[in-house]
Amino acid sequence: MKNLTTILNQLTQNRNAALWLLLWMSLSPLLISPVFSYGAIHYETILSTFSVNIWIIISLISGVAIGLAVLPSSLVALLAGYFLGFAALPGVAVAYTIASLVGFQLARWMDHGAFNRTIAHLPTKQALLARQIQEGVVTNQLGITTLSRLSPIMPFTMMNVVLPLAGVSMRNYLLGGFLGTLPRILLLVWLGSEAQEVYALIKHDGDMTTQLLFAGMLLLSIAGTSYYAKRIFHQQLAKVPVRV
Repeated sequence: MKNLTTILNQLTQNRNAALWLLLWMSLSPLLISPVFSYGAIHYETILSTFSVNIWIIISLISGVAIGLAVLPSSLVALLAGYFLGFAALPGVAVAYTIASLVGFQLARWMDHGAFNRTIAHLPTKQALLARQIQEGVVTNQLGITTLSRLSPIMPFTMMNVVLPLAGVSMRNYLLGGFLGTLPRILLLVWLGSEAQEVYALIKHDGDMTTQLLFAGMLLLSIAGTSYYAKRIFHQQLAKVPVRV
C-alpha cells in the first residue's frame, strides 16, 4: 500500500495528464448516466420511430461518445436492445470497438510517455515494483485485457486509460476487448429486448437469471485475474537474483 501511495503521489506531483483523464473516465459516466436515462425515458416515443439507418449513425456517434466518457456504455447497449432487439448486436459491437479505439488513442495522446517518465523518477524500490507489474501485464496482455472487459465491476471507460498506460498493444487491446465485451453486450442487449418500457428497463434490478449471469461473469473474471496475478508474481520472482 505504501509503494502504491508513493507512485500515485509522484504522478500527481508531475501533473500527469493521464491521471486526470482517469479521474474523468471514472466520474463522468456516474454523473451523466442519470441525465441520459431521463432523456431516454422522456423521448421514448420519438426514439421508437427511428429507422435502422438512423440507428447506424447513432451507433457510430455513440462509440465516440462512450470513448470520451460522455455516454454510459451499459445503458447504450440496454437501450439499443430495447429499441432494436438482437438486430442491435452488430451496431453495439461496433460502437464498443470505436469507444475502445478512441479511449486508447486519447490515453496515449494525453500521456505522451509521461507515465513511464514518472516511474523512472520514483525511488528505486517503487520504480522496480512498477516496472515489474507493467512488464507482467504486457507479457499477459491479451488474457488480462479480455478479463478486464468481461468483469462487471471494472468500468469500461477506466480500462480505456489503465490498459494503454500499462503497455498493452493496440492489437491485443482491441482483440481482448472484443472477446471480453461480447458476453456483456449479449447480456445487455438481451435484457433490453426483454423490457416492456424504458423506465422499467432503467429501474429494474434484474431477475434471478440476470443476477446469476452477472455473478458468473464476475466470478470468472476474478478467478482469471487471480490466475494472471499469480503468474505475473512467479514470472517476476524468477528474475530476482538469488543472494548467496
